[in-house]
Amino acid sequence: MYAFFANCIVKKRIAQNEDQVIPAEKWLVSFRKNGRSFVRQFMAEGYYEAYDTVLTYAENREVEVLWFKEKRNCDHHLNRNYPELESVCVYCHAIFNDKEPVPCYDETCKAVFCSKRCMQEHYTFRHKSK
Repeated sequence: MYAFFANCIVKKRIAQNEDQVIPAEKWLVSFRKNGRSFVRQFMAEGYYEAYDTVLTYAENREVEVLWFKEKRNCDHHLNRNYPELESVCVYCHAIFNDKEPVPCYDETCKAVFCSKRCMQEHYTFRHKSK
């Protein structure tokens, strides 16, 4: 199987047996910025990929890493859902991650927003017209 990228051909390697497949695990990471700590979740295939993801994120966002673990090894965090490492606002498409996402007023809607203003605009256009 081949993939075409920018006028060059790259051969994709396909796992031939189950031993070559590394399943993606859900990881939790805790950061601190300006004295405030927050927890995020992300998917990674093993410790080294998770480590690379966490450190790259920390360097880019200038946050301090407190800890990171596989979610299945965190008993008190297991049954909670945390925001993704990088969330995208449904309304303005901005990438945000250092603040808590704002959920939609409508309980059946699963959209998340970067601010109350974006959430109110979404609610007005999407749900109030019904």
